[in-house]
Parts: sequence; structure tokens; C-alpha cells
Amino acid sequence: MHRRHIVGIAIALLISGLGATALALNEECAECHNQRVNDLAASSHTGLSCDSCHEGAAGHAVDPVAVDPAVHFDLEVCGGCHASQYGTYTYGDDWKTRYGGSPHLWDKLNDFSHYNDIIDGYGFTREYNEERSHNVMLQDHYDITRGKKETCLQCKSTKLAYYWDSDRERVIKNDTFVNAGHMQEGILVPEGTKVAMKTDRGADPPYNHEVQVLVTLPDGTLYASFDYPGATKDGLWLWAALYALTVNELPPASPTRLSGNGCNHCHDPHKVGRDPATDKLIGFRLIRKSLIDAINRKGINPYDPASPTVFDGDTPLTLDEGIALCAQCHVEYVCGNSPIDKIDRDYFPWAKAFDLEEVYVTEFPGWGDHLDKKYIQDWVHGTGALSSPNSPGNGVPYFTPFPIRTELIKSQHPEAETYWESRHYGNDAECFVCHMPKVTRISDGTQFTSHWLASPLKYMSPEPAATFAATFGLQLSDEEIVPPCASCHGGRPSRMKTKAERIQDNTYADALAVEGALVASLEAIKTANDALATGQPVSPVLLEAAKEDHRAAHVRWENLVVSENSMGFHNPSEVQGELSTALTLAQSAQQDAADGTNCGPGCAPAAGSVPDGHILQGSPLAVTLNPTGELALSWDASCISSDTDFAIYEGALGDFTSHAPKLCSTGGATSAILQPAAGATYYLVLPHNTIWEGSHGYRGDGTERPRGASVCLPQAVGVCQ
Repeated sequence: MHRRHIVGIAIALLISGLGATALALNEECAECHNQRVNDLAASSHTGLSCDSCHEGAAGHAVDPVAVDPAVHFDLEVCGGCHASQYGTYTYGDDWKTRYGGSPHLWDKLNDFSHYNDIIDGYGFTREYNEERSHNVMLQDHYDITRGKKETCLQCKSTKLAYYWDSDRERVIKNDTFVNAGHMQEGILVPEGTKVAMKTDRGADPPYNHEVQVLVTLPDGTLYASFDYPGATKDGLWLWAALYALTVNELPPASPTRLSGNGCNHCHDPHKVGRDPATDKLIGFRLIRKSLIDAINRKGINPYDPASPTVFDGDTPLTLDEGIALCAQCHVEYVCGNSPIDKIDRDYFPWAKAFDLEEVYVTEFPGWGDHLDKKYIQDWVHGTGALSSPNSPGNGVPYFTPFPIRTELIKSQHPEAETYWESRHYGNDAECFVCHMPKVTRISDGTQFTSHWLASPLKYMSPEPAATFAATFGLQLSDEEIVPPCASCHGGRPSRMKTKAERIQDNTYADALAVEGALVASLEAIKTANDALATGQPVSPVLLEAAKEDHRAAHVRWENLVVSENSMGFHNPSEVQGELSTALTLAQSAQQDAADGTNCGPGCAPAAGSVPDGHILQGSPLAVTLNPTGELALSWDASCISSDTDFAIYEGALGDFTSHAPKLCSTGGATSAILQPAAGATYYLVLPHNTIWEGSHGYRGDGTERPRGASVCLPQAVGVCQ
């Protein structure tokens, strides 16, 4: 049964003071929740009793075990007293600006036709639409058909973000049927299901920042995001359970079912008020734990050496603290399972686009079977069930696909990081000045902060501004708009809209140029990869340089103009400068790949394999122990005649990724005498030419044995002759 839903109950209580019954209840609550009650008494909510928002509190005080008081994360509770803020927050219009806004089902391919080619194989190729308003965040996430991870729900659910890392197992109180867009069939999450959610931030790589969600059904069935005894790793069940936890106590018509976020995502209801010295609002908070972790590690602005490493919601917001509030969602993050090593992670790099690769190399280095990877987040281009080699069977439209099998970074929405150090940032312009302007009610002249968190270009466009103003009875300017820019800029506010769109036009033109260069780079790298695979000479140095430059160009383009939502306006000089760098890098990648494919003398075809007697016929490696304690090794020639030498690797039995070079050259001989290392060891023989090293052999399942941490030469395995 759904809990009693409170709307406007606070109006029935006099803010000037508590009645005797309410006072007694708060005193009882203070026996266990002393700090909360003291904070409440000092806040603007001082006139409320605890059961105003936590119905059942009186019964809980009598019997804490039997009675569980409500904890609200729904918008309606606050809407009873804060009707204007509630109304504008739950408002949306589906209006499209020139490069964004909130249109319904506006495919990113409409803006960047080669986007799927550039992120070939990543989940966003399935469906990637322009974001709509905050009032439908959760619903749009629910409906979209691409795969999704439970970790992502922290941005769409105040309840999950609040309880994450709390060590407080939550219980789903009502049966909840979940049939989201990415599911082939629905899941019934039963009443009594328990959910525990946290991120292991202290583990060593590769398990650093691992998500540890455990779902326990009433019958004892376990689902987990990590290795847990008796649990099944099932992403559909995990997502369904966390979605159910978000909505299961909300009435069917609750707008919080659409938004997912409550007012208490940013406002601490026990501390809201005004600073007596400045009359500015206080009582803000951060609940996104990965952001709190990032601030603790790097500062509220990591590019300011003097930046504090804590968020202080008890004082008026600084510029950086205001940005941090929005950065709980408007930020680049690592979220969900890596398609490379399958580990579920939750981490904020808290860095600008040009620093992301360094962060990824440090936090997510290649390991185990993936030592050949520069980093194991976010995916390998052109691989997986959604990749172009599987199209059109996978239902993904590709335009000119050139899968290159190289690891790349997929950015999210880095508005906070992009805004740092911009011109507006330097002039202390807070996010809410532009995106949440002050508005005035016609009926009584009351001014309040609009909570329609929208593009300023919508406020400054007559049609959406007029509809918004009519809905809430608000004043418009003499230009029939709501002018956010007018709080800082003089003259006609509409001219600022024209200036902003000119900046966006220039950025978009630059972005299209980079898009074209990235596609050309992909084509050149794929051509080089294909040449190498068919035994043609390719320069490993130039091919690797091409991949490096492509990665660096891609992360700038993806981060700053596709994922970031302002089309350059949040930081025009930085974005346009980085796009210029990206264009140069992509063109360099194309040239290096082309030069490496047509390199002539000094290049070599890919190397081959020595026989293993199983997959590759011939006499396999033979090892005998001499009376002197030395090992005598012998093997047959490589399957590719251009291989002129051999390397021998040694490893410890039981750890079959431990092999390291014992000899990098035998002088071309197909035999060698070695002094073995202590303990039980194994040996691999690899053919090579002057540039490439060949195969490490094959595992029992027929897949290529991975390389170790150290190697003699770059590896390129060709087709046996």
C-alpha cells in the first residue's frame, strides 16, 4: 500500500512556533537524532515537527523496530509550501533551440551524421537523443532503448544518490513491475526486496572505484554488480531493482516518477535558511558521493591550487560551490561496466578534456588479458554486439563505418569542467543566474527564482518564454522575454541571444570539420590495420602514432561539443582552441596511418607463429632438462617466411600472464640453452622480424594468449602463409 502523500501539511503548522505535541515529538526524536533536530530548530523550517515530512515519526519514537518513519524524496512534499519553485521545476516544453534545448526524441545523428561511425560499437549507437528538461529525466532514461547501468541512476534518483555509500540496506515496500526500453520483457521486483549500494573507492586497480550493489530477493535469490558468493551478475535485474527502489512508494501520478529527483538533492531540508549577515540562501548540500570523493581528492576546482577540498553548505555558496551543485550530474563520469574488462565502476575524473587521457591511464591501466590497452575504460572501437561488423543485424545505422579496434573514451556531459576558467567564470557568474533567473509574479509582484532549469536561449526566445510566463502568471520584459543576461549586461537583452548563437554557429562549424577529419582518420587507420593483417609492410611506429593522435582528437571532440550541452558557449575560447587542436591531431593521425601503410623500405609485414601441434601444425616447442640443470629448447620455423629471429619468454606456472622476455633474440636459431628461474616455470617462443613480434600462442579456447607486462617488440600477428 502506498504511504500517505503529504501536500501542504506544513501550511497547517505555524512557522512562528511549535505546538506542545509537536515540540514533545521533536524532543523525543532528539534523543537519537540530536544534530538533525538542532539543525531544524536553527533553520527556516524551525516551525515544523518531525512528522511533517517523516510521517510515522511518533510511532517510531515509541517502537523504533516496528515502525519505520517515511523519508521523502518526492517533489510534492516541498511543493505544498514552495508552490512556485515546485511548479516551475516540474514544467517542461520540448522546445528546441538551435543546438539543444529540450526537444522530444531529437537524435544526435541529426547534428552529427557520422556520430555512430566515430563511436562504433558503443551503446549510444543504439539510441542517443538530445536531453529534455529535468522534469522528465527519469522517464526518458527509462524509455530509451540502449542498455543502461544501475550506477547511472544516481543522477536520476535522489533516493539512490542519498543512500549510496550509506551502509544502510533499503527495502522495497511494494511490488513494482519494470519494463524499460532496454528490456525485452518486464521484471516484477517483489515487495521485501533488499538493496545495498556502495562504491569501493579504496581498492587497488583494477578494482578501484568498483560498484558493489547487492540485491536480495525475499526468496534469497541474490544479484550483484561484483563477485559475491551465490550471486548472479545480471545488469537487467540490478537496474530494475534500483529503479523500483526509486519509485515504489510514489503514487502513480507523482511527478517525481518522471523526474526522479527531489528538492533535497541540492537543499538540506534540516538546514535551509538565510545567512544573517548577507541574507543569502544557505543549507545546500552534495549527495553524489563520487563528486564528494573528487572534491576531497582534487579540490572544488582542481585547476585552482587554493581550492578547498570540502563543500560547505552552512555558508552562502561560493562560485565553485554553486557549480559543484550542478556537477552532481552535469559532469564527465565513469559509470557502469567497462566493455573491456566488465568491471562496474563509479568515478569522477574531475578534469578537463585535455587531461582526461592522463587520468584514465593512471586510474584504469591495462591489466591481465588487457595489457595491450592504454586504458580499459571506456570501450574498444568497432567491437561488441552493436559494432558495424554486426550491422544491420544489430539494428544500428552506420554511415561510413571504419572500425579500428582501438580503445577510446566516451565522455558524458562535462558542463562544470568546461565552465571553469571561462570568461563568465572569471566574472563570478553562477550557473543559476543564467539557467534559473529571477522572475516576477504579475498578481502580487512577488519575485522568486525560477526552477525551470532551462537554456537561457529558451528564456530569451519569445515563443517559449511567453508560454512559460502565461503558465505561471509571470511578467515579461518589453521584448516579451525573460532576460537572464539583463542581471549583468545592459542594452537590449535580445542582442545577447544573437551573440550567443553566433558563438555556437562558429563552434558548430569547427565541430563539423573535426568530425570529417575523425572519419578520415578512422579510414586511414583501418586501412593500415587491414594491410598489416594481410601481411603487407606497415610501420608500427607510425601506426601507433596515428592511434595516439586519433584518441586525443576524439576525446576533445566528443567531450566538448557532442556531450557538453552549450555548443561552446560555456567557454568559447577554450572550446574553439581545443577543437583546433583536435583538427590538427586528427589530420596528423590520418597522415601517419597513410605514411605507415606506404612506408617502403624499413617496414615489415606482421610476424607469425611457431607450430603448436594443435592449431598450427608442425613440431611444437620441445623442452628437455640437461644434466647440468640447464634447459634445452627447440622448435620449428615460423609460419611466415619473413620472420628471421625468435624471442623466448619465461613465466611462473599458475600465472599465465606472468611471462616476460628471457631472450629477445636467438640469432635466428631454432634452439637455445637456458638456465631456468627458480620454481615451476613455462616457456613461450615467439617469431619476429626487425619490427614486429608474432603470436604468443593460443589458449585452450583458441583465443590468442595475452602479452605480459614487458615485451621485446610491438606485436602484430599476421596470417600464416
